[in-house]
Amino acid sequence: MINKNKHFDEHIEVELAIFHIGKLTCALKSLEIQEIIRVDNITPVYEAEECIKGVINLRGNIVTIIDMGVKFSFGALKTDKNSRIIIVRMKDEMVGLLVDMVDDILLADVTNIDPPSSNVKGLSGAFFTGIYKMEHSLVSILNVDEILNIEKK
Repeated sequence: MINKNKHFDEHIEVELAIFHIGKLTCALKSLEIQEIIRVDNITPVYEAEECIKGVINLRGNIVTIIDMGVKFSFGALKTDKNSRIIIVRMKDEMVGLLVDMVDDILLADVTNIDPPSSNVKGLSGAFFTGIYKMEHSLVSILNVDEILNIEKK
């Protein structure tokens, strides 16, 4: 079996958390996720980068929240009962990714994960490590290291 994508090792399957940002269906490897929580009181941070929605207190830890709608230039996400914050770790700090909805956790066959298209270049192309081909849709697998690089818009 040939692995077509350098971001995924030679395992046959990888566990992915599927979620939505606007009309974009995305995923992260479940190993990159600390936890998924409901949206609760986000405190704005004065003069923060535009994509920083604010901070939350998660069991005594201050967690920066990134609005993924702003990060992808879709505009600020409107939070509702389906909105979630995906907590990931960046070095010694936890960061939350605000998304519209978390859909599912699934085992993906790595042979169905292709590298991002060569015509997806520039900054937005750096945000993706692969495209997972589901039966009726495509899922963009995010590059969490690039997403957490706050200086990029």
